[in-house]
Amino acid sequence: MTDEAPEGSVPSSEVRYPEFDAASLKRNLFWARPTAESIRFTLRFVTRLSVTGGDKIGHGPVILAPFHASALDPLVVAMAVWREGVLPHFLAKSSLFGGFMGRALVRMGQIPVLRASTKAGDSLVHAKRALAAGQTVVIYPQGTLTKDPQLWPQQAKTGVSRLAIETGAPVIPIAHWGLERVMPVGAKKLTPRPFTAVRVHFGDPLLPPVGGPGHTSSALARGFADRVTAGIAEDVAALRGVALPQRFQDTIDSWDADHRADTGEHTGTDPGSAGDEEAR
Repeated sequence: MTDEAPEGSVPSSEVRYPEFDAASLKRNLFWARPTAESIRFTLRFVTRLSVTGGDKIGHGPVILAPFHASALDPLVVAMAVWREGVLPHFLAKSSLFGGFMGRALVRMGQIPVLRASTKAGDSLVHAKRALAAGQTVVIYPQGTLTKDPQLWPQQAKTGVSRLAIETGAPVIPIAHWGLERVMPVGAKKLTPRPFTAVRVHFGDPLLPPVGGPGHTSSALARGFADRVTAGIAEDVAALRGVALPQRFQDTIDSWDADHRADTGEHTGTDPGSAGDEEAR
């Protein structure tokens, strides 16, 4: 890796990171409120959003790991989190952090990721600071849109699992379905479908295995990252009303058998059940 910014991204010397002290967090909310309202208003004309399991987020340090199958899903995920009275802090590619938009994102507490750079790890440092301040961090495990032809999540990178293991923060998988009709993978423009349901489900929290700073083996990080991916796939399957592919079920069975004390009992909302929380 180099210190040079990849094509289309912001030079590392120009990247600014948010702070997570009390005054900064108050300022984050000040900037986020009008932005959230504009997103909410816009989404009403694009699709019909319903959310289940949002109460699992709570108000403590937590990592959210969403399915990434549409360029529009960060806005939908952000809105679903905001409904619970929680400001999400996304790890996002640095190309979004240029100019006025970049300054606004930092003021809302969003965290740039310098890909293909020796400073790529800086984003995790700042994510740890956000978690230490009791905040909610959103990290896409794959790091990019899925390329799976059947629209299943692909193998995750280990950033999400390392962050969880080193901080002890639980990981909540986020599944969604319906956006493939509004803005599918590869689409440059969205197709407004205000009567098309888009469902978002927050899965059961996954507790990371015992690790801590300097005690995260590659195998442990790989295994937990795969378990997070399988958790996302499990809830995507329920939203779609189809069987979970066996490769994901095997991952769940194997990990949970080896880490039963970490994962705990399944007590969450069934994403395939009725009772969605309709758009407010």
